[in-house]
Amino acid sequence: MDQTVSAVVAALGVEPLGEDRFGVSGASPLARQTLFGGALLVQALLSADATVPGDYAVHHLHGEFPQRGRAGEPIVFAVDRVKDGRALTSRRVVGRQGDRVVVTLEASFQRARESGPEFSVPSPARFPAAAVGSGELPLHRDGGFGIEFVDATGSANGTRSTDVEAWYRAGDPLPADAAWHAAVLTLVSDMAVPTVAITAAGLVAGGPDGEGGPGTVATTSVNHTMWFHRPLRADEWFVLTSQPLSTAFGRGVALGSAHDAQGRHVATIVQEIYVKDPVPLTPR
Repeated sequence: MDQTVSAVVAALGVEPLGEDRFGVSGASPLARQTLFGGALLVQALLSADATVPGDYAVHHLHGEFPQRGRAGEPIVFAVDRVKDGRALTSRRVVGRQGDRVVVTLEASFQRARESGPEFSVPSPARFPAAAVGSGELPLHRDGGFGIEFVDATGSANGTRSTDVEAWYRAGDPLPADAAWHAAVLTLVSDMAVPTVAITAAGLVAGGPDGEGGPGTVATTSVNHTMWFHRPLRADEWFVLTSQPLSTAFGRGVALGSAHDAQGRHVATIVQEIYVKDPVPLTPR
């Protein structure tokens, strides 16, 4: 499929540079100086995926963001082939802007196999998939990455609620390659999951550059871990739910789950977010 079909593919695709190195311009579709961590993680994942055989799919990733990514500066992703196994394959990726490391990724890929024993927790979503496109709730489209979403609880975009349930899909058809569907899920998980750990502490997350304005605190992702349990079509509706686990010393951890429209559990997300602004202590 032509990559220009999908806005998210056009925004996040990587170019091979040879010797397991991949590059991007560092251009950001978001109007801020700091690159979006979810986008960096996606580009590192796509770089890793490009070095594994086509019958392997990502089942686990862990990403960290050691230094701030600056919009407009080229990034080179270097892939280390840690392990090439018959069932499981591992890759390590380091993304650099000059001599600055802006993202690291550890990813594991599993070779396709027949399904084994099955179990999963049921979807906690209360807003049914059949009603997502009914007009009962407004449909939004993210202008930067072409992601469509329905915010079922009014909590996915900066409110003080920790009850997050939001339906997402790529607004344009995606390539058949499963890596792109995992990539879109990775991208939107960084939009929906981590900030609940901040709102649970009575604060409002305002992004890494403080773009949330007065009354918010500057925040940044510290690390991001995902397990991909089942295949997903990310250009069809899927739901992300999240809950805060713990917040202390300026760091908050949140747990997220992704289910498809049929209620299948497709991924689990754990993410840590950091409050950059000093927060006044409350007197005892």
